[in-house]
Order: sequence, then C-alpha cells, then structure tokens
Amino acid sequence: MKDLGISISRARTQRKISRLGAAIVAALAAIVGIAITASAQAPTPKRTVVRAGHVLNVRTGELRSNQTIVIEGDKISQIAPSSEVKASAGDTTIDLPDATLLPGLIDMHTHLTFELSSLSYEGLKISTAREALHGARNARRTLEAGFTTVRNLGAKDYADIALRDAINDGDVIGPRIVASGPALGITGGHCDENLLPPAFHFQGEGVADGIEGVQHKVREVIKYGADVIKICATGGVLSKGDDPNASQYTLEEMKAIVADAHRLGRKVAAHAHGAEGVRWASEAGVRHSFWANTWKRTWTAVTCRNTRSKKCAT
Repeated sequence: MKDLGISISRARTQRKISRLGAAIVAALAAIVGIAITASAQAPTPKRTVVRAGHVLNVRTGELRSNQTIVIEGDKISQIAPSSEVKASAGDTTIDLPDATLLPGLIDMHTHLTFELSSLSYEGLKISTAREALHGARNARRTLEAGFTTVRNLGAKDYADIALRDAINDGDVIGPRIVASGPALGITGGHCDENLLPPAFHFQGEGVADGIEGVQHKVREVIKYGADVIKICATGGVLSKGDDPNASQYTLEEMKAIVADAHRLGRKVAAHAHGAEGVRWASEAGVRHSFWANTWKRTWTAVTCRNTRSKKCAT
C-alpha cells in the first residue's frame, strides 16, 4: 500500500508538471503570436528616392554623376548610380537633374539667437523670449542654407539651450545644435554686460572670477544643459571698455575651467584675439574655436601645435 501511495503521489505530481508545462508553452505561443502579429503590422519605413545630377563624395573628393540617394524613414540606406535603383510603388521621388548634393555642412561658431541690428544699446530692450524667436528664424535659415549641425557659442539666459531642445522635440525646424548657454568671462570683460551705469549693478550671466568662481560657473552652465563651455580669453571688438588684444582670464583660471569641463565630459571653446590669450588658452587645454584676427602668426603656431596638421609643415 505504501508503494501504491507513492505511485499515486508521483502520478499526481507529474500531471501537475505536465499541466504547468502546457501552460508555459501556451503562454510562449501567445507571446510569439503577438510578436509575429505586431511585426507583420509594423509599417515599412517610407522610402524617398532622390535622383541627382551629381553627388559629392567628401571622403575621396570624387564627384559622381547621375546618382540616386534612397532614404528609408530618416536614414540614408543607399547611394548608387541611378540606373541601379528602381523606384517602388509608394515611393516619393524627387528629381534634381541639375543639382549637386553633398553632406550637410557644419558651422562651429554661431550665435543663432543674436540679432545683428541689436548688438549695442539696442540689445538692452530685447527680451530672452524674443531672442529665442530670433533663434528659431535663424535656425530655419541656417538649415535651408545647407548647415545640418552648428555649435552655438554664447546666448543670453540659455536661449540657445531652449532652441536646441525645441528643435530636438520637433517644435521648430533647424539644424542639430551643440549649445553653450552663457559664455564665461571676467567682470568687465568681453562677455560681461558693460553698457549700463553702475547704479544698475548688472552683469552678464556667465561672469565668474577666480578659481572657485569659474569652477562653480562651469558646473552651473552644465547643470542647465550646456553641451560645450564657451569662454572669453581676451577682450573683443563688440564690447565696451575692453581691449581685444588684452588677455582676460588668467592661465590658472583657464586651466581650472578646462579641468572641470573635461571631468564632466564637455569640451571648451575660446574667444581669443590677443596673442597672450591665445597662448594661455592653448596651454590650458582649449582645443576648439580660436578666433584671432590680430595675431595671425600666433594663432597659426598654436593651431599647428594642437592639430599637427600636415599643412603646417610648409
């Protein structure tokens, strides 16, 4: 009887296991069926076929004739001679027999939110909201001009951050933006606001002095969304009361800015006219966007040392 009881118990256990296994198999089958159905129902990305007179291969410099670019969804899936690409039903075909196509251009130094007619005292009456709208207009124009990526180096009250986010969300049309937010500068320097009298006690948002001050400001602009850090290493031509040739941040301050920016995954770009500011920025580790109009030889020497360009050997 004991053996019979054990046999019955084992039989019941096996039936339970069998039922559990069947349930698992059924569940898996249902999941697979759902997945297959979803896959079958997933829409095929829409194709756009662009037939161009010429396409420039920027890697080789070769200009290819009678080329077709196939775009599936938002990705280029094929570039081939037009004779090898057949349009399918439902494709959108764009014929550009007289056009030359090339990859989107990149502008490494823009101020999309600025209005050229209001850079002096006129700019004091422009609100941040209005600057953001200027940016939306300029972003569209920039994209239509063929620039698909820009680096915006300096904007009031993070207007370029808002513009970047609006473009990324599809709210406005424009290029990809690598944005800096307010540019960092010394008190009374090129990146300060020097137009108002002392009674207003007003200064630019990016003003920071001393090692601790610049470290805090780097962290602050990153907190509010900066992709890159912009600094003013020297004076400039569009600011009141400073000398474009004079260095502004000290070497130690620039080293502190670069160290914190790099630690937090950001690169640093510098406005720099004068030779000393260019040299110090380079020594501090800045590797991007020197702008030296008045000291071309110094700029060339620094750039060659940093980029190791073959052109510098001549």
